[in-house]
Amino acid sequence: MRILRLMKNIYILIYKFCFQLVYNCAKVARKTDRKKMIIALNRTERLDDNLLLVYKEVLKQDPEMKIHLVRGENKMNLKLFKEVVKLSNASYLVLDDYYLPIYLINPQKKLKVIQLWHAAGALKKFGYSTVGSKFGATSHFLKLVPIHSNYDYVYISAKKFVKFYSEAFNMNSEYIFPIGIPRTDILTDKSQSFNIVIRLYKKYPSLKNKNLTYILMAPTYRANGVQTETQFDVLTSVIKLSKMLDNDKRIIFKPHPYMNNISVERLKKCPNIFIAETHSINEWMLVSDAFITDYSSSVFEFALLKKPMAHFVPDIGDYKKNRGFYNKLEDVSDGVIIKNINQLADWINARKKDERFNSNRMISYNFDHVNNTTARIVQHFLSTEK
Repeated sequence: MRILRLMKNIYILIYKFCFQLVYNCAKVARKTDRKKMIIALNRTERLDDNLLLVYKEVLKQDPEMKIHLVRGENKMNLKLFKEVVKLSNASYLVLDDYYLPIYLINPQKKLKVIQLWHAAGALKKFGYSTVGSKFGATSHFLKLVPIHSNYDYVYISAKKFVKFYSEAFNMNSEYIFPIGIPRTDILTDKSQSFNIVIRLYKKYPSLKNKNLTYILMAPTYRANGVQTETQFDVLTSVIKLSKMLDNDKRIIFKPHPYMNNISVERLKKCPNIFIAETHSINEWMLVSDAFITDYSSSVFEFALLKKPMAHFVPDIGDYKKNRGFYNKLEDVSDGVIIKNINQLADWINARKKDERFNSNRMISYNFDHVNNTTARIVQHFLSTEK
């Protein structure tokens, strides 16, 4: 075991050395392009959510910007060397998640690294906040690969959460800006939301059925293997739940990007469950009458629509012990907290079409800004000197 660990460490060190060397050589050979931006796709293979909105807004504010998309695999293999060459003469790198290449190099000073992150608020711990937990990386690994390093601009939803992101990214709080989350624009801009609803209705006509109540369900990712957070099987519970619903209730199940696709296929046998394989979760929120999650930060964004919401958390004790939270669930959310399947079925069956919910406290707690956020973020990082 000790020999294997030593060999792994040697491999990482050699890989890092070669990676930095290729970056340095490419940097010398290629002049920095002031109008080159790299957008790193991680969670999906296409632009959506924060990255799509920022992409469009960048071209709106600076039509001369040349934007290159890369698909980060986050594995130390030969493919990553292509990405580091592309990065060598870029002026901007835009992320919304973990991105390995930027943690393996000392980037040139001219490069602006923008981390949008994919979550609002501060609920479940991540990054350096989980060091020492079953879920988190070891301190030894972080010495070899300093994850979440080299960020110049981090954008979050509220000032009160700066301290948590500073801890999670192991960075100075002065580079964390509580300007907001780009994808809230989808929910607050009436023109954008109207067009999205029309597009979804055209593609899925059954959504317009006034006799059916649609409940969006989006569980967060639960790690497995050595990082196992809990033993709870979400999909088995959803299949059981489908047999307990009234005839006028439908579940729109939005799988987490990291959820195993083969496992999700099990849900296709349930006639009252629709698997939302395309479109972003925020788009599906617009055509849903209520929302169920567990520990996903998407609940904060759903609150902007002022519709009923609930947290199905039968494993909250294990999750708290193995990963942990920055805040108590009931402090940051006004959603109903449910711990067993029977209560969940009752809550869903009680929902009505076009039902309203007062989430004003929750919105004011988790967001400092929710309107025109994308434009303000892009203007900020394009105009601010590094």
